[in-house]
Amino acid sequence: MAQIYLSEVKLLENERNAKEALDGVDPLRREEAAKVKDVKKKAQILTAGLLLQHGAREFLGDKAPAGIYNVAVEEGGKPYFTDIEGVYFSISHSADMALCAISDVRVGADIQQRREIRSDIAGRFFHPDETEFLRKLSVNESEKAFFDLWCLKESYVKFTGGGLSQGLDELDFTPVLGGGFAVFEFTENGSRIRAELVDAPHGYSAAVIEEVRS
Repeated sequence: MAQIYLSEVKLLENERNAKEALDGVDPLRREEAAKVKDVKKKAQILTAGLLLQHGAREFLGDKAPAGIYNVAVEEGGKPYFTDIEGVYFSISHSADMALCAISDVRVGADIQQRREIRSDIAGRFFHPDETEFLRKLSVNESEKAFFDLWCLKESYVKFTGGGLSQGLDELDFTPVLGGGFAVFEFTENGSRIRAELVDAPHGYSAAVIEEVRS
């Protein structure tokens, strides 16, 4: 199962702290942070980068090589370690929080601050059963469930690296909303995924999706 790391980003909104953090992240993230003017966005990028390095070292334990672990991006946009085999990750950030998931199988993870619900998203990306599930809830319940579902959808996108154009409206993640996890099987290619919601701070939703090996 994936190891999940969560952290607030506020500490790195301080310019001095942000400069010191640059030495602790991979070159790709360092370059990304250098291009960003917004203080909050830069803090998100750097915090996620620090979580990634820490998580990888902790995941590898005694086998962890020294130094910073380099990252590259696949053609579809999915990041991967260039110098570590058998370690997969996914990072996400939203508002004041950053998240990193580390696993020994392909993984996708997402965190979102809950805010105003966009009905156009549900119409384009939600399964009819998900939309019907939301319709029966109270306003407060619907907001939480909406973002729980959206995090699951985003996690799946990051898991596959296929982008939002894939058939997300064909995936019904409502079995996950009751707590625990759910395993989904895809008969067309025989693949299986494990989807689960992640405990997140108040006002946030988070989720993780992992490959299930036979």
